[in-house]
This record gives sequence, structure tokens and C-alpha cells, in this order.
Amino acid sequence: MSARPNIRLRAAGLLQRENRILFQRNKKGDAWVLPGGRVEVGETSVETLEREFIEEPGMRVHATRILCMIETFNAYGYEGLHEIGIYHVVTADDETPVSDSPFKGKDPTVELTFRWIPVDEIERHKIYPRVLKDILTNLPGEMKYYVNDDKEV
Repeated sequence: MSARPNIRLRAAGLLQRENRILFQRNKKGDAWVLPGGRVEVGETSVETLEREFIEEPGMRVHATRILCMIETFNAYGYEGLHEIGIYHVVTADDETPVSDSPFKGKDPTVELTFRWIPVDEIERHKIYPRVLKDILTNLPGEMKYYVNDDKEV
């Protein structure tokens, strides 16, 4: 896979309940990512998370702390895609039930699927960025910076 060289800034949120983490996948994708999206001009990463969680899974969230920053080369396996991700721990205002069944996002134009994945099953799934598996199974107590390459080897 190749893409025009470009750089993106993405904000993503770690929402954990009952030892499960909420992930999203787009209709063309074969991998899971933490919910979030591209930071728009003039928007903070926290504002991005609040907007994306309302638009997609339909949840009001609040960022409690920055978990990490991940600088990813060849993001999602696309050659030349350089993504800088700011990952926040978030809490939700509502008590959206945790389910074993995937569910669709609220925005039909994006067509995202969401799923609560148990922490002890993360290793069995394809997750981007790749370094995220290690981070989520051993959460750092303070903000950390990681360099990652998603290129298939």
C-alpha cells in the first residue's frame, strides 16, 4: 500500500469499562483503533475527542489525562503516511452498556463499527498503531512518547 506523503495530527481516547476498551474500525479497515479523529485547525486535541465521541459512538466524554503521544510512520500500513497521535484517558458521562456485540456509529457517512474488546484479548486483534497493544496491556502512569512504524514486515 502506498499513499502520497503527508502528515496528520490525530486525537484518540482510551475509554475503559469492566476491563474492556472501546475500539473503532472503519468499513474498509481490517484493524481496530481507539476512537477519535483528525484534529481540525483551531481545535485542541481535547475538543477533537469531545466532538468525535459525540458524532460517532454518541457519548459525551471528558479527558482526564494524556496517556501518551505516538509518532507513527507508515500509519495503518500506508507508506508515507506520518501520523502524530495524542492519546487521552477519557471518562464518559453516561453509562453506555458494555456489550460483546459490535455496534454501528451514529454518523452514516463515516460507517464506523465500535466494539468493546477485553484487555486480555487485545493481543489477538489487529490494532493500530502497533505499539498500542503493549501500551494498553501495561498502562504508563505518566505521559510517555513513542515512535512506531506500522509498515508490514
